[in-house]
Amino acid sequence: MDTYRVNRYNISAPGTVTNRLIQGGFRYQKLNLTSPGSLNLRSVGVQPTVDDTPIGELPGSFNSSDDMLNRIWRAGARTLKLTEIPKDTVPDFYVVTPEETIAESQAPQVLGSATAAQLLTYEMSFDVNPLVGGFGFLVLSDTLNVGIYISCDLADKTISAYHGTTAFDTMIDTTDLPADMTLSSDTWYTIRAHVETSGISITIDDTKVMDFSQQLSFYGSMGFGASLGHKAIFRNLNVATLEGQTVYSHTLTNSTFLPDFFSGTNPLDNVVDGSRRDRIAYTGDLDIAAGAALASTHGLKYILGSLDLLGSYQATPGFFIPTAKIQQEPLASPLDVDITGLIGYSFNFLNGIASTYMHTGDLAFAEQWAPQVQLMLNWAHSQTLDNGLFNISQISFGGDWNYYDPPQAGVVTKFNVLYAYALQECHQLLVEAGLDATVYQQRLQNLRTSIDNNLWNEDLGAYYLSDSVPDGFAQDSNAIAILAAVNLDPTHSTERILSSLEKLNTPYGPLAFSPEVIAAGFQSYISPYASSYHLRAALASNASDTALKLLSSLWEPMADSSNANYTGTFWETLDQEGRPALGLVTSLCHGWAAGPTAELSKYVLGAMPVIPGWGEFKVAPQTLGLRSAEGKVPTLHGDIEIEWRFDDEDLLTLLVDAPAILDGTVFLPQPLLVASNETVFVVDGSQQDAPFELKDGRILIQQQRR
Repeated sequence: MDTYRVNRYNISAPGTVTNRLIQGGFRYQKLNLTSPGSLNLRSVGVQPTVDDTPIGELPGSFNSSDDMLNRIWRAGARTLKLTEIPKDTVPDFYVVTPEETIAESQAPQVLGSATAAQLLTYEMSFDVNPLVGGFGFLVLSDTLNVGIYISCDLADKTISAYHGTTAFDTMIDTTDLPADMTLSSDTWYTIRAHVETSGISITIDDTKVMDFSQQLSFYGSMGFGASLGHKAIFRNLNVATLEGQTVYSHTLTNSTFLPDFFSGTNPLDNVVDGSRRDRIAYTGDLDIAAGAALASTHGLKYILGSLDLLGSYQATPGFFIPTAKIQQEPLASPLDVDITGLIGYSFNFLNGIASTYMHTGDLAFAEQWAPQVQLMLNWAHSQTLDNGLFNISQISFGGDWNYYDPPQAGVVTKFNVLYAYALQECHQLLVEAGLDATVYQQRLQNLRTSIDNNLWNEDLGAYYLSDSVPDGFAQDSNAIAILAAVNLDPTHSTERILSSLEKLNTPYGPLAFSPEVIAAGFQSYISPYASSYHLRAALASNASDTALKLLSSLWEPMADSSNANYTGTFWETLDQEGRPALGLVTSLCHGWAAGPTAELSKYVLGAMPVIPGWGEFKVAPQTLGLRSAEGKVPTLHGDIEIEWRFDDEDLLTLLVDAPAILDGTVFLPQPLLVASNETVFVVDGSQQDAPFELKDGRILIQQQRR
């Protein structure tokens, strides 16, 4: 992707100028003339790199008597369309020739090896010919290219070091470059960066140009590139330990190094988390994004590609690394590491696997994934305490989707209910893969009991956040508690939990955390991701009022074209005023926010599989106060088309048209406008009672007064 989202062109003759790199999702283009004169433009536009099928022609569809819900469904579908990246569409990041590698306004991309990512001390060297402005390089960086950035600006003769990305968050030091350093097409310099825990020193042609002392307690990889407006050519990159052992070496005169820096094309179809900012695959997003995709774009190949990539990042203990860049092949073997972050995402990932299997019914898929699911579940069981609760012993594991909030260690309700949800959702996959799932079913029952007995706060009427914040609660953990059926005590009813979650409401949707949690240092933000689970729990519980309130307060404004921040897609996070919460860096097209697209198809159209692969399915619509709804739900066997409506006399007509190979059971929409005991239901000219069996793929049900 184009790093800085700014391109400069010298226009000297007629022609067409096309940017080589991809601009991630954006709302507008701005053109400036940077020198006096005039320029006649015949056309300015965008060449899409994702599928450009119109929303109305997607495999899935949804249309109802409430245009608010229609806009919401379509915005979710469009969000998924813009986050599904076809394989081999990402261009090589650098331009590589037989003589060198060229970087122009391209921030460094770091070496992706596990060894490099864990280095504390090393020496990096390379040859560079600065052509315009200067060059830059990165050391002690994480996989998202956040580390110590060194900018060598020959135009103003300075060298600066910053902690952070190319946004230059915090300047560490600035020194002057030698006066004889120049920009030239034929001047090469040898750069050495000596990295120790006590500081970093930089030499150019054996002359030390920077030496700053700062205790560096972090570790990480390295890369090379150029700041905005700079252009340089590179060759002969070498990285070695301070003991002289080679970590990496390449001439940079052929493209074989690109995969090492995750800078080549994308070998698999993938779902990324956001179309603009991160553009990487996340394990945690799939549980929401995959369901929305299967209901709209039917982008199964993108889901399978993401599963294959992310699933290869399973560590030997069983948990998964939460992210992977899409410009890489799946790993050939598990990672021999004993640390991860965002542990909840590992459970979310299992749910994504389970829901994909439920859609496909592919036994080979189940047999492929069952051992990895089993390994993760066994690791989780190994982390349980005597009271049966899952425990986080290392704070590094305890982050979550809200990366800006304090991580939680010890017993955390969110991670416990996610573990229970994963045990519940993966049961059928394990059974059909031939594994004895009895032990996992028993663990699920024990875990449900332990959660309900130990994590409920009677005063809150909800499950509390964690041992460290026992007087507050989270939106998503309580919604998932409902979905995982951990509320065994009748006084901990679904209705009571949903009522407690009402306390989080604002005019723009519910806060993700209660005031007590916010007082403990958490942000007062609104999360479409957490709210997607809230919506799922409400609809699964037939809580129509709660579902409609969520849809109208949170998602409808994002889908409203008069909104100042409208993008036609759903956003990552909102503040209490309904604005993008993280400012300019907020992703305004984020797949994890598209939950309504899945849930409206599942619960309002009413179609859901009963067995994996849709061989048996049911249709059980929730009317949500609507007069009508119609749409298509894609399956691998063909579309299931559903239409229900109430006529002027409030009587129901329900039509289901499905592939004849599928067995379906059709239930009456709830609630009906005219009670069923006042009417009869006619199918093919004969009176029948609900539920109705689908015969030969089609059924027409008409409600008539007695």
